[in-house]
Amino acid sequence: MKPRALQVIDNHFVFEDKSRIPFDNIIWATGFQSNYSWVSIPEAFNDDGKPIHKRGVSAVNGLYFLGLPWQNRRGSALIGGVGEDAKYLLNYFS
Repeated sequence: MKPRALQVIDNHFVFEDKSRIPFDNIIWATGFQSNYSWVSIPEAFNDDGKPIHKRGVSAVNGLYFLGLPWQNRRGSALIGGVGEDAKYLLNYFS
């Protein structure tokens, strides 16, 4: 268990306790309200600050999103509907 993630530097998450964890891929899973302010990857977002993706797969190598409204269908942002999108992303890697 780690404290809140503050930012991403190169390929490392930086947490509140200043610890870092390297990563190869990110699967972005939103909560009640989206907040991408700590992600400093301008090419991952449009002019309105929304993720640029196709079914959760972004053009940024290793950056993926999950749980976005209408990611693939109406229920994509709901707990009962996110599973199908998660399966899609899992199969994307296979």
